[in-house]
Amino acid sequence: MEWDDLKHFLAVARRGSLTEAARDLKSSAATVGRRVAALEEKLGARLFDRNQSGYTLTESGGAVRAKAEEVEEAVLAVERAAIGRDLRATGHVRLATTDDLAAFIVAPHLPRFHEEYPEITLEIVARHELASLTRRDADIALRSGRPQHGDYLVRRVGMIDFGLYGSKSYVAEHKIVPEDCDLNDLDLITWTEEWSQLRGGPWLANHAPKARVVFMSNSPRVHYVACKAGLGVTIMPCVAGDADPDLVCLLPPERLFSPDIWLVVHRALARTARVRAVMDFLETLGPALRRHACA
Repeated sequence: MEWDDLKHFLAVARRGSLTEAARDLKSSAATVGRRVAALEEKLGARLFDRNQSGYTLTESGGAVRAKAEEVEEAVLAVERAAIGRDLRATGHVRLATTDDLAAFIVAPHLPRFHEEYPEITLEIVARHELASLTRRDADIALRSGRPQHGDYLVRRVGMIDFGLYGSKSYVAEHKIVPEDCDLNDLDLITWTEEWSQLRGGPWLANHAPKARVVFMSNSPRVHYVACKAGLGVTIMPCVAGDADPDLVCLLPPERLFSPDIWLVVHRALARTARVRAVMDFLETLGPALRRHACA
């Protein structure tokens, strides 16, 4: 039995879909399906029930998953031990963060990082789900949620300011007075239902329960573009809203929220030169998170 078979099996078990598993593994759904079928043949057991909603573990699959995760942890421990002794700031580093942090905070400063560390290739995976650093979904995570468990090195980068914004055209057309408007009279651009608990979703639900939702998206960058086009108002990082001359801040972060942003890395990888270089770079971005940095 090969570790690659177990790795493909675990990806499907966690995602419940060949397509999603293939995306995580940077492979194809057909390849993932073949590896899973090969493992089932080797074990002589059906590991998944296949149906329209996806792949669901059978009882045998559940037992195999528990053992496969033990193997995975052993393999990853060996990798972390080897990587942790890498003393050269060169190679590939994978950073997991949210779409807005990646686009508005990290990406604008990448030329400076590349100039200092030209031999490091930084890959950014922007998604809402929390990446598993233990499973090496990423080497580093930058996020607003601080992990409560795990052998992680956690550093606070700073606080990110959020405000409520509308385009100049929308504000003029609706005669909106910044900081003195009835939120229930505004047209809202917000999250899709599955992501309604993300930044801004609960705040809008509490403060503008009767407002009309005109558009929903699972991407904060799409929120930004729709807002800039004059469709309605949305919550966005002040670093993005204040830098755009077409946007008006209707409510400042003092009226909304400014969550902490945390840098998280597996403790064993923190000794690696290339990972440490990216960590140090990310820590310098703290001031860029605040509103005064773009005023």
